[in-house]
Amino acid sequence: MKKTIKMIISFSLIFIILLSSFTSYGAVYTPDVELYSKSYLLVNLDDNSYPVVAQKNADERMYPASLTKIVTAMVTLNKIDNLGLTTAMSQEAYDVLLGTGAQIAGLKVGEVLSVEQLLYLTLVHSACDASEILAEYVAGSRENFVVMMNEYAKSLGCENTNFTNPDGLPDSNQYSTANDLLKISLDALKNDTFMKIATTVRYEYNGMMYYHTNLMLQPGYVSYYYPYAQGIKTGSTTDAGYCVITKASKDGYNYLAIVLGAPVIDYNKDGYQEKCSFIDAASLFKWAFNTLKFSTIFEEGEIVSEVAVKNGKSADSVQLVADKKINSIVKSSFDKSTAIIQVVDKPEEISAPVKKGEAVCKANVVFGEEVVAEIDLVAAQDIELSTFLTIINAVKGFFSLTIVKIVLIAVILFAAVYLILVFNNLKKGKNRKQSRDSHYRDGERNRQKNRYYRADRNSGNDDDYLPPPAPKMK
Repeated sequence: MKKTIKMIISFSLIFIILLSSFTSYGAVYTPDVELYSKSYLLVNLDDNSYPVVAQKNADERMYPASLTKIVTAMVTLNKIDNLGLTTAMSQEAYDVLLGTGAQIAGLKVGEVLSVEQLLYLTLVHSACDASEILAEYVAGSRENFVVMMNEYAKSLGCENTNFTNPDGLPDSNQYSTANDLLKISLDALKNDTFMKIATTVRYEYNGMMYYHTNLMLQPGYVSYYYPYAQGIKTGSTTDAGYCVITKASKDGYNYLAIVLGAPVIDYNKDGYQEKCSFIDAASLFKWAFNTLKFSTIFEEGEIVSEVAVKNGKSADSVQLVADKKINSIVKSSFDKSTAIIQVVDKPEEISAPVKKGEAVCKANVVFGEEVVAEIDLVAAQDIELSTFLTIINAVKGFFSLTIVKIVLIAVILFAAVYLILVFNNLKKGKNRKQSRDSHYRDGERNRQKNRYYRADRNSGNDDDYLPPPAPKMK
């Protein structure tokens, strides 16, 4: 027994590790099938990223009709642990439905049922009387329960949803969107009790057999029956049209369809009006199972690109690789060798030091006209910082600054002007000195001439010229 438990734990851990080792991403496609609904979503359920593969008007506010009862059931399950607890139909719960034309299970005032029985009638038969009893039992009053419903929706991040009653009866202030209903449905799918009840095809109560309102589950409805469909909830009013949220599984693939605002048409051209909510859900499932597949787009560590590294000690560039394994929902015709990889927001360079696994940028894989995958690109290795290159590049960077260039040019011009001025001053000084020396020599010659002239006059010689004295002989 202990060995068996250990084996189960080991396999569970391995399974969790495998699941956490890759991420799924899916493109949103336009199904090449005719669809009639105002709004729809098709979501893959095979990993917790829940990629949307097809959608239309997913954020448009729509009347949810009896899809509301999913919230009624979830609020009840979140508040009541013991589903065996019992309660009775009150006069207030009975009266609120009079004249509404709501679908009911025919419960009578004072009739006692368990919470479990009420949940089955609510989700399988879409019985409004069962919903009213649950609301009153869980919150004390219908009004208090509606507050809980809206709090629950808000807790899941629903921003375009508001409830005014637990049944889905027509009310202009009761609305939701396909995207908000997806958040609610995904939470409900995690609840085992909800899934057990919501996928029940038929339920017997008090001698009566109640069949699930999702006619895709009923082989007798040829136009609607889809053998891979499972539950979950339907709804219809004049304003809401026909709605369904349902799941389908085939060949290891699982999808959830949310269809809102479907009309009724003569789909088979046989004179009978068909509810297009079921037809659209089946069409979406068939398209997905026949057209889409999971494919590995990137392996963890797969080289995608590279980027220059500034001041790297061991390398001047680093390879960019996929940070994890990426699986994607793609068309069956997908061929990775013909896909285009677009690197997004890649920097011209990154600065050392670089750590292995450091996020740098992203990449998209484009096939046809659709982005089928996106991935974070990370550094493939460590690159240390080079102190020498840091200093050199810092100096280069400093002198490449515009302000520094302006200052250097100004300094050079100032130095040039200064040198020119100094050179000119030196030249002028030299000229002045030469002029003084020349003037001095001329003065000396004149003084010598005057001296000899005076000496000659004193000797009585009428000759004005006095020759210089003869050199002395040694």
